Formats: sequence, C-alpha cells, structure tokens
Amino acid sequence: MFTQEPDYAVPPGSYLEEWLDDHQMSQAELARRLGVSGKHVSKLIGGASLSPSVANGVALVTGVPAATWLTWEALYRADMARLSELESVVPSKDVLARFPLSTLRKHNYVTATLRRPALVARELCAFFRVANFSVLTELAERQLALPRQQVVLRPQTYAMATWVRLCELQAEASWGGGSPYSKQALELAVPQIRALSREFLSGPDDAQERLVSLLASAGVQLIFEPGVDGARAYGGTFWHEGRPVIGLTLRGKDDGQFWFTLFHEIGHVLKHNKSVAHINEVASRSDNAAEIEADSYAQEVLIPSSYAVELPKLKSKEQVRALASEIGVSPGVVVGRLWHDQLWPHTHGHDLTLQFSFVTEKSR
Repeated sequence: MFTQEPDYAVPPGSYLEEWLDDHQMSQAELARRLGVSGKHVSKLIGGASLSPSVANGVALVTGVPAATWLTWEALYRADMARLSELESVVPSKDVLARFPLSTLRKHNYVTATLRRPALVARELCAFFRVANFSVLTELAERQLALPRQQVVLRPQTYAMATWVRLCELQAEASWGGGSPYSKQALELAVPQIRALSREFLSGPDDAQERLVSLLASAGVQLIFEPGVDGARAYGGTFWHEGRPVIGLTLRGKDDGQFWFTLFHEIGHVLKHNKSVAHINEVASRSDNAAEIEADSYAQEVLIPSSYAVELPKLKSKEQVRALASEIGVSPGVVVGRLWHDQLWPHTHGHDLTLQFSFVTEKSR
C-alpha cells in the first residue's frame, strides 16, 4: 500500500537553523567555526546543497553525525524531485475520474481527492507500479492487448486495468506456493474440475478449497476478486510471476455462467499468449479471435458438440435434468447454454440453477 507523502520538502539547512536557535549561535559564528563565508552558511540554510566535506564540519560543530546530515540532504533532494515532477505532469480531473477511485479508496490505495489531482496521480502510479502517469496508458494498452486508439475511446480500459492490478495484488498475497505450471497437468485436471459442477449441487463445505486446490495442482492460481465500477467483466486470465492466474468476479452468480467463465479462462491458459491479460467482458467480442476460441473451448468441454444437437429438443425442466445427468454436468450449465443460444428465454429455468457465493481474501 502506498503511504501518502508530504507536499513539501525540508532542506537540512532548516534543521541547522533550528540547532543555531536552540544553542543561541549566530550564522556568523557558525561560519567562523566552519571556516567558510557567512554567505555560504546563509545559502546552506536557504536550501543550498550540503557537500560531504561541509557535512563533516557541521557534525564536529553540532555533535550530530555527518551521516544524519547527509541523509537529510538526500531526502530533501528526493522530495524536491518528486514535487517537481508532480508540478510538471498533472493529468486532468476528467482523466483521473476514469479510474474507479471509489474502489481504490475503499482499499486505501488512493487517499487523496480530486481537489489534489497531483497526489491522486502519484498514488495511482504507486498502485500500478509505474514511474509517472504518462506510462499508465501505455501499460493498459500493453497489458490488455488493446489497439492504441481503443485505449482513448474506451473509459472502461482504466477500470479493467485496475481490476487486473487488484487481482495481481491478491495473487501475490494469497499464493502459498504450489506446483509449477504444467499444461499436461491442467488438461488432465479439466475432467475433474468439470465433474465438480455436479458435485457442487450438494453444497459441500469445502467446495471452494477443492476447486482452488485442483487448479493449484496444475500450477494455476484461482482467485475471486469482485468487479470494480466500469469493468463489466466476468473474469480474466493473466500470467504473474511465472504462473497463470485466473480471476473471477462472480458477475452473474448462477452456476451456468460460473462454469462457462471458468472454462473460458482455462481455455486462455491452455491456448493463448501469456504476455497479455485476457478479459472476459460482458460486451460482445465477435471480432476477437482469442475470445471466440476460448468460448468454443468452454462450450465443448461443458456440452460436447455431439450432445449440443440435443439442446433444441429440450422443452421441459425434466429433460434438462436428464441431459445434465447423462453428460455429467449441473442442470444450470445446460440452462446457461439454452439461454446463450436463445433456445429458452431468460425468464425460464432459473430454479434449475445454483447461486454461487465464494469467499474472497478481503472477506476472510
């Protein structure tokens, strides 16, 4: 978490001036004892640079170690550089407002208000681990693999990047170590994960732990990070510190949507570029080849095409339950597919679904 820094800088000369006042010594007397001009001391108190040789002399006069004076000097120069940067590049309030600041304030990553835009910008830089605000757009563009012009046109880009960063922070905090990622191990785990869709119908107490453990055995970290304002996403996949991380928002908490989203993200892990984050958005992605392929993977895993031909024939809840039992998934998975394919209206079949509620790290 970023600690808010003061919007002022204190030169070592200020501490020296305090020492002179406390010891009732004039600047002229100090100059004589240091063997320098009175003008030199005056400039030093006013913020001029303190050299190591002068610091050694000041240490002998004051009894305060030279290392302390040089530390104050270094802190002063660092603060001056920081304040200068804040003054030189201050994004507009409109740009800052594109970030989900209310969410970031809730978690204490941002403490300043838009009345102090320079400080908000600095806190955002600390949150995203970038040196200056101008890098943030480039980071979002690269991280989310978006066309350059799209970053400007889509306000949700900033919300998406924020959600991914929150996932990264949770991933760092919650990863207890595990197996290195293995594509073969993940492929072998897929049938076991799929079977959980039926096992979870009985509401086992260890449901979340079993799912997380199965993925961890293949070197995949599963986390649950609530969505943020403006990021209309079901989930996302990215690589962090050498391992794939799947983040789920639980937007649309029915089990059909949950299992589809999970296997969609597993599809990304198995098939796609690990240098970018893949976000499963609510909006259409008909022009995104990776998203289309991940959708197809999830559909085939949950309801193989050999059984999908039976979907238009399903007219009753009993038929849905029967097909779900035959192929080894929950009825909610079948209902979700019927809704997606517009074979059933969304007003039908809700009583066949489960509503999931998983524990996040922040709620433990």
